[in-house]
Amino acid sequence: MKYDFTATHLELRDFIDAYTACITVHSNSHIATATGLYEKVFSILNRAFEEEEMILVYEEIAIYKISLEIPYTIMSNEIYGLKNLLLGSASTSAISTDIIQLISLFQKINNRVAHIYLLKYVDKLISLNNTRLSSISDLVEKNIIVHYESHLIWLSNLAQHIKNIDSSDFPEIDATKCSFGSWLHSDAKKVISNNSKYKNIVTIHNNLHLFASKIFNILDKGEYHVLITYLEKCELISLSIGTELALLDQMLINKKITKDTLTGALNRHGLRNVFESQYELSLATTNPFIFAMCDLDFFKNINDTYGHVAGDKLLRLFVDIVKENIRNSDVIIRYGGEEFIIMLPTIHKQKGLEILERIRNDFANTVLEFNDEKISATVSIGMIVIEPEYLFKQNFLDDYLMIVDKKLYQAKDNGRNRVES
Repeated sequence: MKYDFTATHLELRDFIDAYTACITVHSNSHIATATGLYEKVFSILNRAFEEEEMILVYEEIAIYKISLEIPYTIMSNEIYGLKNLLLGSASTSAISTDIIQLISLFQKINNRVAHIYLLKYVDKLISLNNTRLSSISDLVEKNIIVHYESHLIWLSNLAQHIKNIDSSDFPEIDATKCSFGSWLHSDAKKVISNNSKYKNIVTIHNNLHLFASKIFNILDKGEYHVLITYLEKCELISLSIGTELALLDQMLINKKITKDTLTGALNRHGLRNVFESQYELSLATTNPFIFAMCDLDFFKNINDTYGHVAGDKLLRLFVDIVKENIRNSDVIIRYGGEEFIIMLPTIHKQKGLEILERIRNDFANTVLEFNDEKISATVSIGMIVIEPEYLFKQNFLDDYLMIVDKKLYQAKDNGRNRVES
């Protein structure tokens, strides 16, 4: 079918500025390439053209933007934004004549672009899931998280069916009958003691299968933009399930580690296993975690002034304050004399900073009364955010310890009683 929008009065510069904005955000060096692609679009609009010409150019643009990891939503908004620009630039008579054609064309463009994004997204999702499965298989200790493996396999299977537009032998839609659902509605009740957490996981899992059923119902309708949205929802919900299981797993791992008899913190000998488990769990669930090193300021002076018994009480006081501010899945380990490691799983930098600042502030404002003396102290903390991208290697812990130790010394150098990130 031929299209002709030459009655519109679209300015090239306005067009280019509007549709290279997201490229600028990503990298200025890509502006020339993007401009060249949009100049192709503009030149087509300035003459009569077949719809496949425009669709092919937008396929080029979609492939290019995928390479820059620009989301489909931005690309889709841009396509319909051009449609609106054309409508706004057209004469009244042109609108009445061409509006149906114009809407039809841009629906076809968007659907072709959505299909390209969908295929790339499916390949990426399956690749990520393979990495997640590898990270789970490499765990030193597997508890609840092992049941997440079957769920990742289910999700990859769902994605492959979407890619192939294949409804035969479709992944289980019934939330009680998939491998994970069968476990969830039987043995999981014995393991997940927190009833509200159990109900939350059941609800999340039910929602996941609801989206799977919606995918099944529209699989052969050619509505690729909807399939992208539903598959994204499935991945997010799946990661939420993984996050919940990872937190439960970390709690079980923490319970098995021996504790430092003086402070009640976990023993240093368990650090490597705890760190490796946390790293692999974070990789499997695509969640960052906080790794922090704490050192009580001028602790030697406190021991020299008030005695080692007072120093021991102060160490216990610090651990008690930390435990009041962290979750059961979080970790505090006594690393050395007055040094501690804190790990906060499934948390972003700002929230992690807030927790560590609260610990620092509470400790600074708490007074220890000992032998008619009032003793107060402060703590310096260095923290980093770890966002795993690669399977765990044995040198990772030592590498991260060196990095966080430098952050701790920055906190000391910058005046102590502070968190350095």
